[in-house]
Amino acid sequence: MTDWQPWAATLADKLAAESAIADDQWRAAFEGTPRHVFVPRYWELDEYNRPSRLVDGAISAHRPEWLEAAYTDRFLVTQWVADEDRRVVTSSASLPSLVARMLHILDVADGHRVLEIGTGTGYNAALLCHRVGAQKVVSVDIDAGLVADAAGRLNTVGYAPTVVAGDGALGVKGHGPYDRILSTCATRGVPPAWIDQLADGGRIVTPLTMGGALAVLTKSGPDEVSGHFDVEQAWFMAMRPATRAMPVGFLADQPQPVSDELAGLGVSSLEPKALADPDFRLWLLLHQPTLHFVEHFDNELAHAGLTVHDGADIATALRRADGPLHVRQSSPRRLWDTVEVAWRSWIDHHKPRRDRLGIAATTDDIQYAWLDHPARHQGGGGRAGVFRWPLLA
Repeated sequence: MTDWQPWAATLADKLAAESAIADDQWRAAFEGTPRHVFVPRYWELDEYNRPSRLVDGAISAHRPEWLEAAYTDRFLVTQWVADEDRRVVTSSASLPSLVARMLHILDVADGHRVLEIGTGTGYNAALLCHRVGAQKVVSVDIDAGLVADAAGRLNTVGYAPTVVAGDGALGVKGHGPYDRILSTCATRGVPPAWIDQLADGGRIVTPLTMGGALAVLTKSGPDEVSGHFDVEQAWFMAMRPATRAMPVGFLADQPQPVSDELAGLGVSSLEPKALADPDFRLWLLLHQPTLHFVEHFDNELAHAGLTVHDGADIATALRRADGPLHVRQSSPRRLWDTVEVAWRSWIDHHKPRRDRLGIAATTDDIQYAWLDHPARHQGGGGRAGVFRWPLLA
């Protein structure tokens, strides 16, 4: 296909108009990289966010739909596996506007050596090759099949970066130190190998498995990094070992309702709409990292309620008309009590946006999130006190 350039230029124009692309060099990269080569086929999702219909660029009847999707600002599912009765996504082409945002905050410069964690389709690696040169790009993915396909696509468009099949949590020794490390899979914390392989003053950009948090970290010492969360959300599949697929966060299993014999009944003064605030969700997950959320709607109320569950315990709060939230929660671990405690804490600290939060991490697995400062937070009355949450169990 030789007429893809107008499509790529249109996508770059859209990203620039929305301020996702912030400089001419990245604009040139998006204009000069044929995304369709890296997404030869994809699966449409059904109403339950499950992969359902294959759209294949090799089928002539599919080509108009496939080409338009390849150059639209949308994420595209490119691989999934069957896990019992579920279809679990294992690879996708990320939202181009999010790709552009992450590349912007990565803040690469000429001569920088970049390690990408999560090769996926190879599109992100191609953008990096366009910007810094293929000889400066190293990419790793746990899936050897994805690595082989991505390397072939990169070769098709004229790039030959170092592409490795391996555990991304271990980085890639022998090619560093890296000035920049970019992860396209979510992690619970910061793998120590990344810190060890990062050059002094280097930067890590990685999404976390909590609340769509996107960490922007700088190597502040020989064995430590620290930095803030970006103001934007970034949802990615979790990093996974080779033998187990990890579902996308929004495909979490639906919980079973609280049985009558286990239910603790009560009311809550919290507003369902307020509970949908993504920054509060992140704050809550720092208190209880294993929570999943299921929102409830009805024809009259935009937000009728919320269920929180962690696989073992569950709490559901529902509102009818203009009345209070009626809460049912299992015992003895009363999850809604945790929601209310986190809410009061969030209010007491002036509803902090996610960019007031950050991470400090060391190579010996001392890792925690913090509010306003890595070490200390000014409490009531001017008294200094530590306000932080552990990231690793």
